[in-house]
Amino acid sequence: MSIQIVLLGLLQENSYHPYEMKKTIIENKWDHLFPVTDGNVYHAIRKLEKHEWVKAEKEEQVNNRPNRTVYQITDEGKTQLFKEIQLVFEQRLKEPRSLYPATLFIHSSNVEEIKNMIHQWILELKEENSFQTDYPEQLPQLIHRHYKETNELYIKWFEDLLTNIKKS
Repeated sequence: MSIQIVLLGLLQENSYHPYEMKKTIIENKWDHLFPVTDGNVYHAIRKLEKHEWVKAEKEEQVNNRPNRTVYQITDEGKTQLFKEIQLVFEQRLKEPRSLYPATLFIHSSNVEEIKNMIHQWILELKEENSFQTDYPEQLPQLIHRHYKETNELYIKWFEDLLTNIKKS
């Protein structure tokens, strides 16, 4: 759903042809955060259109090329974008391919509710890190250390995210 969140988020701001959406993603360097190809953009648009979350706004012709379709988000699409962003934070998805797109368009959801979810998530990560387990073997100990350090990284990132949400 990550590419779909991004496309819905972009369409909430403006109407686009799929190629323009891909170009915007690349210009913003978001393609470094999650994979973006012509194939997954066009496939996602077809899927969004099937669900009636986007619709064709117009067909236009540019420079004697075949007609191209410009899309806009529907009211159902705006509702779905809201739900998808909320879901990422409700499910505590630490997977960057879900978390980053949701964060890019976080203001398309209930920001106060998201902030509360992030606060709760931070508390849970701190609670998880408060437990010290000693393992008799090195590999489990290494895994445990990595897990705790990853949690610390997420705690810091979420605290920075909260600070940035408050500023914007």
